[in-house]
Amino acid sequence: MREKETSLTSSQFTPVEFEKDDDTNFHIEFINAAANLRARNYKIPESDHQKTKMIAGRIIPAIATTTAMITGCVTTEIYKFVQGFKEIETYKNSMINLALPYFAFSEPYPVAKEKAEFDQVLQCNVKPIPDGYTIYDKIIVKGPLTVEGLIAELKREYSVDVTFLEFSRFDKDKKEEVRAEYVAGNKHSMRLPRPVEDVYFELADPLP
Repeated sequence: MREKETSLTSSQFTPVEFEKDDDTNFHIEFINAAANLRARNYKIPESDHQKTKMIAGRIIPAIATTTAMITGCVTTEIYKFVQGFKEIETYKNSMINLALPYFAFSEPYPVAKEKAEFDQVLQCNVKPIPDGYTIYDKIIVKGPLTVEGLIAELKREYSVDVTFLEFSRFDKDKKEEVRAEYVAGNKHSMRLPRPVEDVYFELADPLP
């Protein structure tokens, strides 16, 4: 059954004129917070309040072009999300090229779930743990823990033997090994009794 479309009416929406120099309207505060949340998601440098205000003051020429089109499409999908729509068919992917012009809308695919299958590279059967894991899922482990304690916790909770542990560095397409059983000389053994946070910040680049 399709959920109720909406209980809102057009009279409940009020247009707001953007004004970057009025600190009492919190427009810049909102933009700054949203921009920095995105920056953290994509590991890119964050902006302070003043830089955000400066950039926002130069964006007027862009608002009349693709920026306005994309913002409108994204906001429409946000309205659906905050109203609690569950059916994926309710949402739309947008493909737009104003130069052609080309406008196409399609139903999004469900998020891909990891499943047990034969891996052509490893030449063996691979089983995800937990089953049905997606790129949007995460496992939360309560700390503080040492590297050895983290491995033991994963063993206790998921019955897995961790043979390789790595993480991505900031701002670079590079990964750092924390522990790998196949490395000669067991060179990672000195990290096992150390706190995970200490090892992480030792190997990671400084935050921008």
